[in-house]
Amino acid sequence: MSAGLKKRQNLAEWMSALDDSIAISALSIPGTHNSAAHHLAFPSVRCQGASIKNQLDNGIRFLDLRLSKPYSSVCISTGNRLRVVHGAFPVALTHRVKLSQVLSVIFEFLSTHPRETIIVSLKNEGPFSWAPYELSTILWDGYIGPAKDKWFLEPGMPHLGEARGKAILFRRFTCADNMRHTFGFPATAWRYNTTGQDTINGQLLAVQDFCELPTPHAIKDKAVYIESHMIRASHMSSSTLFVNFTTGANFWNPCCWPKDVARAIRSGVNNALNKTKGRCGILIMDFPENDNWFIVRTVVARNASDI
Repeated sequence: MSAGLKKRQNLAEWMSALDDSIAISALSIPGTHNSAAHHLAFPSVRCQGASIKNQLDNGIRFLDLRLSKPYSSVCISTGNRLRVVHGAFPVALTHRVKLSQVLSVIFEFLSTHPRETIIVSLKNEGPFSWAPYELSTILWDGYIGPAKDKWFLEPGMPHLGEARGKAILFRRFTCADNMRHTFGFPATAWRYNTTGQDTINGQLLAVQDFCELPTPHAIKDKAVYIESHMIRASHMSSSTLFVNFTTGANFWNPCCWPKDVARAIRSGVNNALNKTKGRCGILIMDFPENDNWFIVRTVVARNASDI
């Protein structure tokens, strides 16, 4: 099956060649940062050039969605309340992008490709404050509870066979204590702007998210942190989920807006992939469609030799 994956590399169904017994945390998985920020938007906000569907068709299996309450006080039904944002900004200038729309694309893809799974990271952002457990209540009542059969909601990372055809919830929001065992993988806290040496939740999760770039010169440091985290992923237990953000920005410096950073970090990411072996964890990118999805193909191909 591994040889078949390497030979065909059908990015729309690359997981179908893998054995059910493989833990998701043992895979090398390509992902995107602010995945729905692919619409017409300010260049400081836009992080992707390909739609969610196009990302999934080309092998992306980790989606990062940031959520906000409506930009209006008008009462909206529970199942249609949340908007997708990038920080304080909407991800589209001409319209509001609803979480329900993005989830429809995800579930349609999984219905068409039932041997795949998608890790869906949900986090509260936006310009409004949130009451304790407010997001968890809105999500459960309006989005997750009515569609529980479409989600993998246990607190650990599953084996692939358990998650095929489902979205794995990567929970970056708090919930009530009595919901923790039925509300997805707990990813509620890591040290902001971490260089990757921290491991949180015991051995469940290790994150590199150095994202505050004071100047373009910091991109070289970022490349070092990416490579170091890949090395950790290749050496540590496969039960630890490694999350490696290749992204960074500086809102106040146009030379450090997402598209320019993605272009500048590309060679560093390629070098890191060439210099390391084994599992690289989840590699999260801006604008991965460049060069015909070359980095995505490279990450996917690692599963052929690792498994």
